[in-house]
Amino acid sequence: MNTFAVLVPVLFLGFIVMMIFVAIRGYQAAQRRRAAIDAMVLANGWRRVPEDPRRVELFVSPPFQVGDNRRARDVVWGTVNDRPFETFAYTYETHTTDSKGHRSTTTHPFQVTWVPLPGPVATMRLTDDNALLRALSHVGMRDLEVESHEFNQRWKVSCDDERSGHAVLTPRMIERLMQSDLSGRAVVFEGALLYSYAPGISDLGELPMVVRALNEIADLVPRFLFESDDTAPPGDRPNP
Repeated sequence: MNTFAVLVPVLFLGFIVMMIFVAIRGYQAAQRRRAAIDAMVLANGWRRVPEDPRRVELFVSPPFQVGDNRRARDVVWGTVNDRPFETFAYTYETHTTDSKGHRSTTTHPFQVTWVPLPGPVATMRLTDDNALLRALSHVGMRDLEVESHEFNQRWKVSCDDERSGHAVLTPRMIERLMQSDLSGRAVVFEGALLYSYAPGISDLGELPMVVRALNEIADLVPRFLFESDDTAPPGDRPNP
């Protein structure tokens, strides 16, 4: 019997077994993640909905408005230290076609967490020294640098208003942004919201740390940059 004819069904069967194994492992990981999220929600008095299509249009800066089949799942909101937040798992898809016309789809997952600001400020993106995050940098915005070489090495800063961007980047703000709890994350000011995102989907174990970091950053923005003093009431779901 032809050896190749024997190997083909064996290899095909092995491929099917591997795909089943990967699917099972993925399902088990998703179940563990949801259990961890439910435990966090219950322990902290937060609230959760499985999915909210409105959240895919919440922001215009990347990773939003990229790709297709965008989804916002496991939407959780509540308060940390009596200050409101919201977080959700955000995904979108991109597609490629090889030389033979075969189309493949890639899903890009991110965990997005945001807090309200006292009022709107100029859009500004701070992207950590991470190749994936920097690939999503917003085209057409001014790149900003400060006197700190270490800061410029770690962060790529883009802003649609240069003066506002420099006003935000006070010495205290620069010092805060250099702390390790923001490693591997992007930080974005957009409208009256401040959000951070990181590649991958979280079980929310680091959520309190991220919310505290965002609120500390928000508190360091000079008050004169805000155009209003409206804030979301503690305990209610933030509603931009």
